[in-house]
Amino acid sequence: MDHQDGQRSEPAEGGPVEGGPDEDRLFSEANAWHFRLQSDDVRPAERAAFAEWLARSPAHSGAWTGLQTLLHDLKEPARAAYAESRVAPPRRPAAAGIRRLAAALTILLAVGGVGVWHGPTLYQNAVADQVTATGQRRTLTLPDGSTVEMNGDTALAFDDRDGERRVRLLRGEAWFHVTRDPDHPFVVDGGAGAARVLGTQFSVRRETDRTTVTVGEGLVEVVAHRNADGNAPWPDSVRLRPGESAEADAHGVTGPRAVDPAVAFAWRQGQIVFRQQPLASVIAALNRQWPGRVVLLNDEAAERVVSGVFALDRPDAVIDALERGLGVRATRITPYLTLLR
Repeated sequence: MDHQDGQRSEPAEGGPVEGGPDEDRLFSEANAWHFRLQSDDVRPAERAAFAEWLARSPAHSGAWTGLQTLLHDLKEPARAAYAESRVAPPRRPAAAGIRRLAAALTILLAVGGVGVWHGPTLYQNAVADQVTATGQRRTLTLPDGSTVEMNGDTALAFDDRDGERRVRLLRGEAWFHVTRDPDHPFVVDGGAGAARVLGTQFSVRRETDRTTVTVGEGLVEVVAHRNADGNAPWPDSVRLRPGESAEADAHGVTGPRAVDPAVAFAWRQGQIVFRQQPLASVIAALNRQWPGRVVLLNDEAAERVVSGVFALDRPDAVIDALERGLGVRATRITPYLTLLR
């Protein structure tokens, strides 16, 4: 899609997918179906929808077959790592075997081979009105004329009530351009905190126990759902101006702090910007944007500092830059799995 004009471009039915963004999209969809079909509460209508998806084109069935092959091929390395960690000689540091086992399990979890951790995501997708897969972005126009840009791996639910226009950010990140309506405040609930506005432009990102709000235009009130005694919430709030950000968690709101809009909102232009950030956090950010996973196997490199501006649709260029700049070595197992050593 083109974020300059807000219009979406859909791929032609049955068109080529090899090596491009459509291939990434189909892999993400296949991965989502793999998760859902393992659930105990999958409904007949969902199985019928999967059958329809699978038969839509050879590219769809090819993405499904490729995912199943990848999952099968990765199970044996995980088993081998586990066996090695159990029989390693006593003189070998235990941490080494644990790291190898953790890496193997991370690989399996990264591509969806183990279903232990997908429960929250399945629930969020089930109650959401709009969902994006990892690496997918989408622009929505709401009934009141407000627009929402969803980052990858994001789930939203809409719940207007009590004279308010309400959006629940179940996971991920979204940018809101709110149509001004003094009689109907616009509220985005991000779990640990909420943003309340009348008409403005801002983003909200939800992580496990933290909500981050960043303002591009107008004023935004950020309220933390603070819980002081385990029963009743004790809100704490701060008002943000353009170029400011705040974080809400169980302890209240921290901020405001100044942010660079070119960095905070770069994803809207298909870019990601790093300024003096450790490699471990860079990889975590990249994994939120791309289908598949980059796995760092070199503990010593985790704190090496990275700066740069990268295009989100060119993952190979990003990995090449990390290799040249940091001296790490990349092993590409598939287009969706890269190991950094």
